[in-house]
Amino acid sequence: MDIALLLLVCFGLGLYAWMRARDAAELARQHGARACEQAGVQLLDHTVALVKMGVRRDESGRLRVLRQYRFDYSRDGSDRMSGGLALLGLKLQWITAPDPPAPVAVEPVSPAQLPLRSFGSWG
Repeated sequence: MDIALLLLVCFGLGLYAWMRARDAAELARQHGARACEQAGVQLLDHTVALVKMGVRRDESGRLRVLRQYRFDYSRDGSDRMSGGLALLGLKLQWITAPDPPAPVAVEPVSPAQLPLRSFGSWG
């Protein structure tokens, strides 16, 4: 009876840890997708990869799991660059993502500067 109870408790703790890890991975994917969307780039493979895991204290002094994730993105579909982010528990700590594209300055052109075009004789 005691062994069965111990196994049940261990199974429950393992299931809880696995569910929290899946929640953190999904949250990291959402943060990465949002950062790529804001920068106007494509999140490749629509996923993030766990790179590093450790334990750190939060602002209130409680121990939390620190997870660092990596994701790949592309600006034009032919290149592949990496970004990263870290979650302390389920709270975003930092993210290295692509910069949004810089606006292109376009100078207005007056009609007098446009070349004249001939469409042939109209009659």
